[in-house]
Amino acid sequence: MNKLLFFFLLVLSFFSFAQQTKVSGTIWDATNGQQMPFVKVQFKDSKIGVISDTIGYFSIETYYATDSLVFSFPGYLTQVVKVNKDEIQELTIRMSNKINEFDEVKILPPDEFPSTTLHKRVIANKYINNREKLLSYEYELYNKIQLDLNNIGEKFTERDIVKRLDLVMDYLDSNDNGTNYLPVILSESISKFYFKNNPKKRKEVVSATRITGIDNLQMNQFLGDMYLDINVYDNTIVLFNKSFVSPVSNFARSYYRFYLEDSTFIDNQWCYKLTFKPKRTGDATFEGEMWIHDTTYAVKQISATISPGTNINYIQDLYFEHHFDQVSNEVWMLTKEKMIVDVKITKNTGVYGFYGRKLSTRKNFVINEDRPNDFYKADNTVEILDSAKTRDDAYWVAHRHEPLSAQEVGIDNMIDSLNEVSFFKALKNLSYFATTGYYPLGKVEIGSAFSLISFNPVENFRTALALRTSNNFSRRLELGGKIAYGFGDEKFKYGANIRYNITPKKRGMLTTYYRYDIEQIGQSPTAAAIGSTFGTLFRTGPLDKLTMVQKAGINLEKDIKKDLILYGGFEWKEFKALGLANYIKFNPNTSSYDTLGKITSSEFIARIRWTKNEEFISGSFDRTSVGSKYPIFSLQGIFGVKGLFGGNYNYQKIEFLMEHSRQIGVLGRIRYGVNAGYVFGTTAYPFLKVHEGNQSYWLLTSTFNKLNFFEFISDKYVGGLIENHWEGLLFDRIPLIKKLQWRLVTTGRITYGAISSRHATEMILPSFTKQFGKVPYAEVAVGIENIFKVGRVDLVWRVTHLDPGMSPLGIRARWALNF
Repeated sequence: MNKLLFFFLLVLSFFSFAQQTKVSGTIWDATNGQQMPFVKVQFKDSKIGVISDTIGYFSIETYYATDSLVFSFPGYLTQVVKVNKDEIQELTIRMSNKINEFDEVKILPPDEFPSTTLHKRVIANKYINNREKLLSYEYELYNKIQLDLNNIGEKFTERDIVKRLDLVMDYLDSNDNGTNYLPVILSESISKFYFKNNPKKRKEVVSATRITGIDNLQMNQFLGDMYLDINVYDNTIVLFNKSFVSPVSNFARSYYRFYLEDSTFIDNQWCYKLTFKPKRTGDATFEGEMWIHDTTYAVKQISATISPGTNINYIQDLYFEHHFDQVSNEVWMLTKEKMIVDVKITKNTGVYGFYGRKLSTRKNFVINEDRPNDFYKADNTVEILDSAKTRDDAYWVAHRHEPLSAQEVGIDNMIDSLNEVSFFKALKNLSYFATTGYYPLGKVEIGSAFSLISFNPVENFRTALALRTSNNFSRRLELGGKIAYGFGDEKFKYGANIRYNITPKKRGMLTTYYRYDIEQIGQSPTAAAIGSTFGTLFRTGPLDKLTMVQKAGINLEKDIKKDLILYGGFEWKEFKALGLANYIKFNPNTSSYDTLGKITSSEFIARIRWTKNEEFISGSFDRTSVGSKYPIFSLQGIFGVKGLFGGNYNYQKIEFLMEHSRQIGVLGRIRYGVNAGYVFGTTAYPFLKVHEGNQSYWLLTSTFNKLNFFEFISDKYVGGLIENHWEGLLFDRIPLIKKLQWRLVTTGRITYGAISSRHATEMILPSFTKQFGKVPYAEVAVGIENIFKVGRVDLVWRVTHLDPGMSPLGIRARWALNF
């Protein structure tokens, strides 16, 4: 078995990497049998060649081989000999004298434009020129990211308080069109990056890192995209959740027009200038220029901007520039990268925006010097040395690849002065409030904006207020609490929680909590809560199956490996029915039915979550996933223990979830997944699988939008979903809709389950629940998103399990900020 596995990996390796073609041999005169020196040997349609030595011997090897070698010498017939690419071969060549006859000369127009011929050769050689061909490589990386406040206009500089802050005035700068901007954040890092093929492994060790400027400015997702490693040799380049067609894509000529405009030496290498423009407006493309090396057809330089009319929000302009160098024989590597992004709500808005600037430089390359697999074993793909955040100014001066400008050096001093400007403090706070729902007030934050007011049949009008400590209080300990009051039931609801990061270097979040509040059982965990404004004010049906829930728990979420997250905890909860979902149990002693006032469970919870190569940008307590091209797998076990803290039931729930979201090139972005579960033992129906539904016009993306609460209950179930965001692929072809920049989205969901009669001994199912029988529940939807850049409206069609008089169609809507 081991030999078979070794053989398989060996064969796989031959198909995984570009191989060099090596041809050697001797050249003879066919007439006199003498060896021929100084014969030109060249790959056909290539500039790669050698000259035979004084005894007629030649040897040529390259990644850039074509399928034929050309042998030429004055006075002899030129010979073209077929060779096998990616192999080692020996040839014996015999050349004949040329007979001086003149053939007919025909002058014909070229079959294709020179720009097309050049681009075809770029595509033919792009796998060889791509760094992914290498068995391994490593280099030193310097990253600098800067955010600049822009669109500040002349009124800013005319304010008396700003005029008195001479330091702030010194930092104002302007771009080519005269617009003022002000640097506010600077992030730097120096690291060593390692890559290995077969199998692919990556490792980055950060030796120095620092961030200066504004704290708590919520731009994590933007920074995540800024950190993306763009590879122009990929067919599509993903930026801000959009797939742009690369000008070096295999199908680029279907989207771009190319023009051969110039040629010159760049770093002593002769290059051709190839400009590119989109064939159509609205496609996710670029326009710009690239310089192509004349021998290897590698990209030497490329600079581009987003094409006008691209269906993308808030990004008013994006410019990137890449410089490549041949760091060893026939090995091209990206050595310098620049990116500038202009982010504003609209081009003509008076609201402040910002520039994002990225500079990356790479040097000290090591090519194909393999390291053992153990070297890549680490808890995280990116390791930060303990000393990385304590480097002094002398270290940075000595090690950063390019010096900082005078403005960049003094950003901290400038920010201290700028914080005295009231409008600027308000800008920071409002930015934080818009993204978190909490407004910062020193060491505490007040919120939440998403649940200040709501309405339900039990409480009627409800108002709620939440408080939590900020990072100014502690970056490891967070205290939080909330209080709500219902004017209908005249009762207070409340809760408190504590979060403590026990291992900041490798996240270990310990959470303990207590809550006493109204909940809707069968509502998706990711949906808006019962205290949410949107979830309760825009209802399609009565909230008449509510539950008063008292719960307390403790849990630990721990990163174990770079791809593995473990979760373990305990939760005690007590349910009291407030509506139609009563708790009725058959009493065999009296042959009657008893109504239970409350039910209690005590549960141990264990969950394992695995996603290959997922990376996060982490704050003190919360973090944002930068994403992964691989699926998320999760396996969870919930174990109810009877008698523990008054628990009424013994049961075990096993649940599996797989979900995957990724770009699919010009077809947009797809999200799909499956889930399955089984409940062992016996328990009351609220602790079984209450299939998640929605009874509001607020569109939920994580559940069934035409399913009522408690409509289906199961102890074994399976389900699936698929959702495709088509971006502008279809609507951008329709002239009138194209101007609106609307986008099409389609969704399909299905679930099927069953319930055993054994649970009836614990509690009778409500009369308003259904059985699946032999038919799963399914619904599909088609929608329009990006309405006014924030809105989405779906038409949802309930396909199965229709009730007489019930319309299968429904309208659901939501708002969301998307690029």
